Amino acid sequence: MKKKNEFGISSKIIEIPVNYENQAKQLASSLTLNQKNVFIEIDCMPNGHLNSFNYSNGIKSAKTILNIAGSFLGDDKLWLEQKIGVSENSSFIPNYGLGERLGLWKRVRENDYRELINWDKPFCVKDDNGLTKIWHPGLRKSHSSGSATRGSIVKLIREQNAYLQPLFTPLRAISHSSWNMSYRLVFFCSGIKEPEFIGGLWISRSGLKIYPDKNSVVGLISTQAI
Repeated sequence: MKKKNEFGISSKIIEIPVNYENQAKQLASSLTLNQKNVFIEIDCMPNGHLNSFNYSNGIKSAKTILNIAGSFLGDDKLWLEQKIGVSENSSFIPNYGLGERLGLWKRVRENDYRELINWDKPFCVKDDNGLTKIWHPGLRKSHSSGSATRGSIVKLIREQNAYLQPLFTPLRAISHSSWNMSYRLVFFCSGIKEPEFIGGLWISRSGLKIYPDKNSVVGLISTQAI
């Protein structure tokens, strides 16, 4: 029996172009200034551009990569185990204000959301804790889509520091033809050297909200064949 929040695991490995790794590495470098020995995960839906839509502490994903990849990591397994050990007493602290300065999203307030938001087009709004609400006018009546109500979005804007961002088109899942998929790219940031790409996870799930839980399937991402 699966534990709560445990996800399905696929043996399929997705190889991504190195330019996506490089774009994510540059972003990771900007986001981890003055933070040492931390893992950062960057969620994205690449389509020519990286299309990053979130970033957060990546230690859990690093451990997932270690557990899924196992012996496929070869000599890198010991290296990753060591990095995880070093980071146990450190934790990446997301700063969404920094994401605004980097152009990932823009601040939205009660006094300007009417001008900034076009309710006829899809978008996302997130708060300082990373809570994200999705608006999709074509899917808002579907309870399983993950689209929020207009009232809940306005409430978040009025009560929290809120940020408006695009809703990128999800990738088509390789696990289920009707599901959506996103990529999670993970880096170790020592604060001394440039961020080191340790691999990533593809996450597939039904609906617009894509995250690893009991209703999702997860597999490995690499820029090279494992």
